[in-house]
Amino acid sequence: MNTAEIDTFTERLARFTDKGLTLDDAEALADKLVLRDRDGDHRRQCLECAHLQGVDRWSCGNWKQATIGTRPADAGLAHGLVVMLQQCTGFKEQAR
Repeated sequence: MNTAEIDTFTERLARFTDKGLTLDDAEALADKLVLRDRDGDHRRQCLECAHLQGVDRWSCGNWKQATIGTRPADAGLAHGLVVMLQQCTGFKEQAR
């Protein structure tokens, strides 16, 4: 990894562990995203989104635009969805 990739990896690692992932899981996901970035893949994970709320039990703060459910109570997100690469109409880049 180059310097920029290492910096981004470190930021992601902190974000992912702050959101409740184990260090091992956070490292694996951050590694996966380095490869995604190199490939120019524009899909994102909920863990990268500014609208992700909660720690370990997540919900989407932009559920309506993201088309997750039909009411705020439907905004809960399963682990598999949070770590899945996807294109979301409600995505907003997490501030650095």
